[in-house]
Amino acid sequence: GHERILNTTYMPHHRDGKVAGVYVLATDATAARVHERKLLALANADPLTNLPNRRMYEFHLAKALALSKRQQTRLALMYLDLDDFKRINDTHGHGAGDAVLVEFGRRVGTTLRETDLLARLAGDEFTVVLEAVDSLANCETVAHKIQQALREPYHFDGRSLQISASIGIALAEPNATMTSLSAQADEALYMAKRRGKNRYAVVTESVLKVAD
Repeated sequence: GHERILNTTYMPHHRDGKVAGVYVLATDATAARVHERKLLALANADPLTNLPNRRMYEFHLAKALALSKRQQTRLALMYLDLDDFKRINDTHGHGAGDAVLVEFGRRVGTTLRETDLLARLAGDEFTVVLEAVDSLANCETVAHKIQQALREPYHFDGRSLQISASIGIALAEPNATMTSLSAQADEALYMAKRRGKNRYAVVTESVLKVAD
C-alpha cells in the first residue's frame, strides 16, 4: 500500500548477433530516496517553525528577481521583526518564546498567497518575498493583513501574550539586486522600529513612507 521507488537496469541478451531478450535488474531505492529528501528538507528548513531558512530564502529571492526581470513584473521584499521579543524570553522563558515564533509564522502564513515565500532568517527575524505585485498599495494591503492577524493575543501555558511586529517593505525597481533590495528592506524596518514599532515603513528609490 506504499509507493516504492525502484532503480532499474536493462541489459540486452545477445544471441547469434541479435538481441534475444532483456535482463532486468531492479533495486528498491525507497529508503535511500526518502533519506535524501529528509536531508534536503533539513538543509533548507528552519527546525523550529519548519519555514524555509536563510539558505532557501536567498535561493528563492535570486530566482524571483531573475523571473521578474524576464517577465517585466515587480516584486517586493518585506522584513519582519517581533517587537520586544527579548522581553518574552526573559519574562516567560524560551519555551514561550519558541511557541510565539511558531505561532507568528503560522499567522503570517495565513495572510499570504501560495506564490509568496515566508522564511525565518534567524531569531525573531522573518522575511516575505511577494512576487508579481502591481503597486505599493498591494504591499501595504499585505502589511495591514499581517498586523490584523497579529492582534489576537497569544495563549501559552495559561498565559496571554500580546505580540506586535515592525515591518520594512522594499518594492523592487527594474535594476534591483538582492543586495540593494535587502538594504532597502532593512532600512525600512529600522525606520519602523525607530518611529515606535508596531507599524510598517516603505523604502524605495522614490518612496519613503512610515505608517501605523
